[in-house]
Amino acid sequence: GIMSRDGSVRAAHSRKFRQINRFLEFIHDIVDALPSDRPLRIVDFGCGKSYLTFATHYLFSSILKRECHIVGLDRRTDVIETCRKIVTSLSMPNLEFRIGDIAGFLPQDPVDLMISLHACDTATDDAIAQAIQWNCSAILAVPCCQHELNGRIADSALVPITTYGITKDRFAAIATDTMRASLLTACGYQTQVMEFIDIEHTPKNLLIRATRRTTDSSGETTAIRKALADVQHLRAQLQVGPLTLER
Repeated sequence: GIMSRDGSVRAAHSRKFRQINRFLEFIHDIVDALPSDRPLRIVDFGCGKSYLTFATHYLFSSILKRECHIVGLDRRTDVIETCRKIVTSLSMPNLEFRIGDIAGFLPQDPVDLMISLHACDTATDDAIAQAIQWNCSAILAVPCCQHELNGRIADSALVPITTYGITKDRFAAIATDTMRASLLTACGYQTQVMEFIDIEHTPKNLLIRATRRTTDSSGETTAIRKALADVQHLRAQLQVGPLTLER
């Protein structure tokens, strides 16, 4: 639906086209962090209409010439059924779509890469937590619609930021992603929070990129402990208990 039959991008979908291609660039940047001695397994959580899922399949199978198995997960039956029909009509190998939550997905083989584009609110936390439990080599997540912290920050905390609705909302989103990144660091990942794409294309323009560390040193152990302490310190300032990902 993003392109017409002649391959031109529809004006109404130009922003989505840019977002998908930008995400593919981030995936391409972390390919070296993925196993190279076997077929890759990738999970796209909250795949929706699966523009990113299909594009990722094309990136690995047709451009990078890597054998991979990709699963798209979503709670909506209608979009999954549509994606399944596309896979069948195009005879696309090693690409499947399933209905359900990421917590209920049991992979047959280790998952190497977890991607998530605009999974709403704590669904991003569920995806990151599951990826950590799977010991994924890499995690790429662009969060969306973050309400949990906003609803729990006391009005008396960090005045005057919390006095105004819009500043409180934006601060809560930034603080949430900061804590997510620090918790990934605490779980043994090299983590960055990066601009996903120009804000003119989407206001949800932060990407959390995490790759699992392959070495263990005293310096990294110190960094891990500090990351968790930083989260706890920030929560104390905001007067809130552990959020979804920390729990």
